[in-house]
Amino acid sequence: MTPILRNRHEKVQEATINLIGRIADRGAEFVPAKEWMRICFELLDLLKAHKKAIRRAAVNSFGYIAKAIGPQDVLSVLLTNLKVQERQSRVCSTVAIAIVSETCGPFTCIPAILNEYRTPELNVRNGCLKALAFVFEYVGEMSKDYIHSVVGLLEDALTDRDHVHRQTACAIVKHLAVGVAGLGYEEALTHLLNLVWPNIFETSPHVIGGVMDAIEAMRLGIGSGPVLSYVLQGLFHPARRVREVYWRMYNTLILGASDAMVPFYPNLGSAADLTTGQDYTRHELMMWV
Repeated sequence: MTPILRNRHEKVQEATINLIGRIADRGAEFVPAKEWMRICFELLDLLKAHKKAIRRAAVNSFGYIAKAIGPQDVLSVLLTNLKVQERQSRVCSTVAIAIVSETCGPFTCIPAILNEYRTPELNVRNGCLKALAFVFEYVGEMSKDYIHSVVGLLEDALTDRDHVHRQTACAIVKHLAVGVAGLGYEEALTHLLNLVWPNIFETSPHVIGGVMDAIEAMRLGIGSGPVLSYVLQGLFHPARRVREVYWRMYNTLILGASDAMVPFYPNLGSAADLTTGQDYTRHELMMWV
């Protein structure tokens, strides 16, 4: 069946991949591991197909094969693949690493990714960060057990000169914050927010998008109150460029959690003695109501 995978007809490809995935799921032990590795290489090429259904089928089959032959061999192949020049092939590898971690458990992949990140090569480091972003997006709540182990890597990536590193690291922070929201990891998330925050004045649209996403995820992760206390510092800054960024963040907070922010607004005192007779004091009873 593997030669049929090279068939250019999309429906043929999809059906063949689904069938191979089914075999890997139900009867993987009847095929030698070497053969499964060969199929893995074939599937890697199909992860960059145009049709989404083919990519999804390849992703699922990859997961079954990784489960059948164990993550080690597959992982070493994928991590080596991060060194190639072609971008699409690297992105496919990072997606595949995330699939392996989802099916075999993140503890099989995260140490290998952290080790690979030490390679002083731009493409490899970027690939490792992208792989981690996909891993935490896939595993969701399971990321609570691994948040402390990746904080060191994120510190390095968020303070890197290369803006793509910082952008991808922001994506990791976003998925982490959403994954561990409400599980008592506010301390680690606050540390990460302190590292993300200096990037709010970035000019590249992709980077600023990533940073804003990370900060919005922090609204879920550590609550809207602490994020509001960060935002209040710059709302009335003398420079217009600073104010614009802070008001943009404040507006997203209002949209996302306007009710939760009420107890955290600063105490403005009373203006009852002035002509307006307006009392701005927030009494505890009113806040409770």
